[in-house]
Amino acid sequence: MDKGSETLYLKYLEINGFKSFPDRVKLEFGKGLTAVVGPNGSGKSNISDAVRWVLGEQSSKTLRGDKMEDVIFGGTQLRRPMGFAQVTLTIGNEGRDLPIDADEISVSRKLYRSGDSEYRINDNAVRLKDIHELFMDTGLGRDGYSMIGQGKIAEIIGAKSTQRREIFEEAAGISKYRYRKTEAERKLAQTQENLLRLKDIMTELEDRIGPLKVQSEKAKRFLELAEQRKQIEFSLWTAQLAKITVQLRELDDQQTVGRLEHKRVEEQLEQLSRQMEQLFSDMQKAGAQIEQIRAEIGGLEEEIASSDSRAAVLHNDISHNERSAQMLAEEQKSAADSQEAFALYIEQKEAEKSVLLQKQAQAEEKIRAAEEQNGQFQEQILQISRQLAEKKEEESRMALALSEQKVLAVTRQNALTDAKERISLLEEGKDEKEQKRRLMKKELDECREFLQTLEETLGSLSNSAKGVQMKLSSRQEKERALQEEKERLELKIKEQSQRAALLEELERNMEGFAHSVKYVLNQSRSGAIRGVHGALSSLLRVDAKYLVAVETAVGGALQNIVVDDETVAKRAIGMLKNSGAGRATFLPLTSVKGKRLNVSGLERFEGFVGIGSELVDFDETYRGVVESVLGRIAVVSDLDEGVRMAKQYGYQFRIVTLDGQLINAGGSMTGGSAGRSTGLLSRKGEIDGLKKQAEDYRKKSDSLDEGLEAIRREISQLEAQFMGIEAERKTASEDQIRYGAEEKRLRTMLEDLQEDQERSDEQRRRLAGQIESLTGQCEEDAGKLAETEAALFDFRSKLAELEQRERQIRQQRELSADALNGLQMEKMAVGQEIALLDQAMEEQKRRRDDQQKQISSVKEQIESLSEQNCRIREEIAVIERENAQKRQQIGQLREQITTQSALRLQVEQQTNALRQSEKDILIQKEKYAGELLRLEDKKAAVQKEYDTIISKMWDEYETTRSQAEAIAQPAQDINQANRALGEVKGKIRALGTVNLEAIEEYEQVAQRYEFMSEQIGDVERSKAKLQQLIRDLTTQMRELFTDSFEKINRHFSQIFVELFGGGKAQLKLTEGEDVLESGIEIYVQPPGKIIKNLAALSGGEQAFVAIAIYFAILKVRPAPFCLLDEIEAALDDVNVNKFAEYLQRLNQQTQFIAITHRRGTMEHADVLYGVTMQEEGVSKILTLEVSEIENKLGMKNI
Repeated sequence: MDKGSETLYLKYLEINGFKSFPDRVKLEFGKGLTAVVGPNGSGKSNISDAVRWVLGEQSSKTLRGDKMEDVIFGGTQLRRPMGFAQVTLTIGNEGRDLPIDADEISVSRKLYRSGDSEYRINDNAVRLKDIHELFMDTGLGRDGYSMIGQGKIAEIIGAKSTQRREIFEEAAGISKYRYRKTEAERKLAQTQENLLRLKDIMTELEDRIGPLKVQSEKAKRFLELAEQRKQIEFSLWTAQLAKITVQLRELDDQQTVGRLEHKRVEEQLEQLSRQMEQLFSDMQKAGAQIEQIRAEIGGLEEEIASSDSRAAVLHNDISHNERSAQMLAEEQKSAADSQEAFALYIEQKEAEKSVLLQKQAQAEEKIRAAEEQNGQFQEQILQISRQLAEKKEEESRMALALSEQKVLAVTRQNALTDAKERISLLEEGKDEKEQKRRLMKKELDECREFLQTLEETLGSLSNSAKGVQMKLSSRQEKERALQEEKERLELKIKEQSQRAALLEELERNMEGFAHSVKYVLNQSRSGAIRGVHGALSSLLRVDAKYLVAVETAVGGALQNIVVDDETVAKRAIGMLKNSGAGRATFLPLTSVKGKRLNVSGLERFEGFVGIGSELVDFDETYRGVVESVLGRIAVVSDLDEGVRMAKQYGYQFRIVTLDGQLINAGGSMTGGSAGRSTGLLSRKGEIDGLKKQAEDYRKKSDSLDEGLEAIRREISQLEAQFMGIEAERKTASEDQIRYGAEEKRLRTMLEDLQEDQERSDEQRRRLAGQIESLTGQCEEDAGKLAETEAALFDFRSKLAELEQRERQIRQQRELSADALNGLQMEKMAVGQEIALLDQAMEEQKRRRDDQQKQISSVKEQIESLSEQNCRIREEIAVIERENAQKRQQIGQLREQITTQSALRLQVEQQTNALRQSEKDILIQKEKYAGELLRLEDKKAAVQKEYDTIISKMWDEYETTRSQAEAIAQPAQDINQANRALGEVKGKIRALGTVNLEAIEEYEQVAQRYEFMSEQIGDVERSKAKLQQLIRDLTTQMRELFTDSFEKINRHFSQIFVELFGGGKAQLKLTEGEDVLESGIEIYVQPPGKIIKNLAALSGGEQAFVAIAIYFAILKVRPAPFCLLDEIEAALDDVNVNKFAEYLQRLNQQTQFIAITHRRGTMEHADVLYGVTMQEEGVSKILTLEVSEIENKLGMKNI
């Protein structure tokens, strides 16, 4: 506030139970000077203490007590102590100088003997902070300059230069800026801490995202190759299945024919068997006498029949070999004919290639010639282009010169015309100008009268706008404070929620667990394996104070997996082995039986905390597992105690300290620093804590929304009011500017008219000379223009000819380029034909070589067949010789029995014939049976191959043949497909171990990484905004302080001279320091004295210097009211009168309440309150006149 408020003042002070005022007391203050008087010990200074206390004073020493409870009325012999003290301060706020929409603002403080206290504003409970902020930069408040006591006077004189700053800062109005700067710096530190936490998480993610990306790309490559392998295998398998299906169909047909033939032969054998049985019956009837001969003959005949059968087979082999040799010979002749055809074909193609090569050489020659011609055309174009560029540049220069001449000519012609017109205007009559002058004088008088009215209106509107603006600024400041608090809470909510979400994500993703442990737990969740209870860490509940010790002691065993029994463990290990997911440790409940450490005397150690298994909570089901891990670990308070215990028991068991230092069995030690707990056991507790904090912040934020809504409605109303006033003021201001300009214009025109006539004669003479000169110059310009235009026309004609020449050469070059393109296309076509011929010849040569190999093979086969026939004929000759000998024997035997058994001979002959037929048929039967067995074996082999492929399809891809045929692409070349399959498998093997889960894991980590990057960006932007806010606040504080300090110094110098009747005084900032941190030095020189140190002044002079400083502050920044507690006590009567008179001068801006015992001050007071203690220990308030002071208060010598 640059001047005192006319509406903000102290109206009432109500005291109840405060110090010596046990009864409710109400003091009413007017806008003048109010004096509170009373004898020493009457309790009048308690009024000053009451005001300090209600405005938020927290120091009991400042309130002249040992503890804050001392402000409550302590009782007397006649009165009991009170249970509370309450002070209420009521301030008039009709002008809305304070940011509360009420004509009166009551600030109340109440303290109970229990220590509980409450603050209220207009009966609404508030915080002490709210009271401080309400009076910030008003001069009021506990640290303001509105309450000045003797201690303050001594303090400003005797304090160090740096300790005087507080009151000057309040006077400069920078307290709220310093408060906002402190808040901004606190937020900045918090933002920096948040940024560090986020960057820590980013570092963790960066360490993971690189390897995961490599694994993910490797997994994606594996899936691509697997899909390629699948497509190739499906193509190969479907082709093989189609081929096998045809083979099976052919084998089925062959088996059907074989079975029919086999059945026919069996029927023939049955018929022969029936005939032979009849003949045997006849032979038995013939008698036994020829039995022996018959048997012998039968044996010989069987041998002959067998030999004949063998010979027949051999004859058949010879015929077959001869037919095969004939076919091979024909094939050999055909191949020889093909060799000649191949040679002829290759010879023809060589001739064609020779012709094409000649044609290609001719085309190349033509291309070289065309390219040479094209280059000549291009060179000509470049030369002409350079000439054209030079010519066009010359043309531009000439055209520019012509334009400049035309402009000069037009300018001179216009100047000539203008000069003639101006002479005509100057010849106008003087009477017209005189009449114009009288009209202007009348308009000027009217304009000045209206301006006076506008100035009065603007003054009124400006006062109204300032009042509304002060209210609006106050509300806006409160809105900013609420909004900043809300943003701070929302940032905290966001931080806590993000941290909780991150930890929950880590929990869901089982971050910190080994891949193998994740795999088993995921399989358990999906139901692929039963009997898994979880990782050991998930089964333990640990108090926060034991977390570090337990995590250190258990270490990696926290990831051990608890299962029902060994069977579940074996199944899980098998799954890990088959999937290649890694290794894990399992704790079967049936086999893991821990043993608790049983050592006597541990409790005697002072630092012994307990056995590890006793310090954690768990389900009784897991006692054996927990004791196996923690049952033999002792937990102690510190390392010294642990070493002493270990030595005592000979390092027989492990010992861990609460801060994570470890002494192993055997004596080795592990330890060092430990970071913030982020282990598997502590993560869940941190999540719950973060969520609770976020919810608390959210409730506070919701309550702030209601306050913001109310203050924004008030701001909208004030803004509308301010805009209405501003609109009126803007209209009036615009009228003032417009009429002010009109007044100045009319005044200037009147002055100009006086000089106008004098200038007119001079102008006429000067213009006549100009007309004569310009007329000659215009005639000269016309001749030069004609010459320049003719030269430019000739130059442009030559330029057009050169451009036409360039176009002709460009057309020739384009024709040449088209011809060159045609020749190049022709050359390419010939080259393609040559390539096709080379390809065809290579193919024919390959086929010729294959045919040659075939001829050699056929020749070898023919020779082999010839050798076989020779061996077969030799075997037939041997058989025929042996059969001839056997037939001769049979003839001899038959001659012996011819006479005895003619009938037997006949029957025997029939039997022999039937036997021969039977043998032939048996041979056929064996042949068909063997063929059926061969077909069955072949079909089984083919069927097995078919089934193998079908099984592979299902086992590897769970696909049927029809599904595979729908997916597969036809294999054009089986060998090429097999090679491609081998390459794909080789690439898959080259990839090594592949983690398919890395794809999803990488996506999740990448998303979190991107999210964290955005969060860091948001926090860094917030940080930059806070840094800029701090810089802006510092700049504003520095400017405000410097400006206010200079004003205070100026007024201090004036007031010092007025109070001391002369002399000099000055305030200085200590040099070499920032103005916001520098100290303040006081330099004074009373009249007739040379003072080097303030301590050399008398007590009264020191008091008067301090009073002068306070008065200077009040001149620069008047406080709404000021409470003075006997600050003039050290002054003599003359100076007291000076002091009181100066208070009267300042009374127009500031309301004063003076606690005093000096008559000079009392005499200048508008209202007097007397404080008396008629009852011991109890103060009473009286309203007095100055003449009543001695009688009613008993005060003398004042």
